[in-house]
Amino acid sequence: MLFVELLVPKGMFDEWERRVLAGRLTARRLLSPVDGTTPAADPGVMDLFDSLSHVVVREEEVWIAGGNLLDGSQDPWYVVNVIVGLWGKEMSEHLISRITAELAEAEGRPEPRVVVNVISLPEGGYGLRGRVRRSSDFLALIEEAKTGSAAHVPDGMVVDPVCGATVPLEEAVILERDGQTYGFCCPHCRGHFVRESSAAGAS
Repeated sequence: MLFVELLVPKGMFDEWERRVLAGRLTARRLLSPVDGTTPAADPGVMDLFDSLSHVVVREEEVWIAGGNLLDGSQDPWYVVNVIVGLWGKEMSEHLISRITAELAEAEGRPEPRVVVNVISLPEGGYGLRGRVRRSSDFLALIEEAKTGSAAHVPDGMVVDPVCGATVPLEEAVILERDGQTYGFCCPHCRGHFVRESSAAGAS
């Protein structure tokens, strides 16, 4: 689901530090809530995201920023490229915020020098196990992976019935159906729910 590429100037970090930085940018870490009070997404879905995500840290031989050649003697610079399957638009604000926060915590200062590029793939632009996977394929994988966590849902939050994400009610995509209100993390999950429930009703 995520391919995270962290670029750093050569010699700025030793191998252990690069490994620590990579560990801060895993899907599980980036997609889990930070407040400690909101339950994480469904555990099975998080396992799926982790299994389909990769993090690489690359040292760049030559790096010029602000007209200056960077080296290991200067304060760190980072560029993070995140390829986000099909939901870049929905996830970009969250990912930019979380990646910046993780690098800030690693550095111990509030504003690291980081550029984050969230790159969304077009429908049909992602392949897995030798075939093209579309958003409907991923949503089906997500539904299969759900374990139905029994964690208590705080007031003002809803659990997306498709992916199991816990979402603030005021940010949820709402669907009223058969006298029941459903909240979704994004229009993709809502659309999948409508299609699947309509197909089930028709059969």
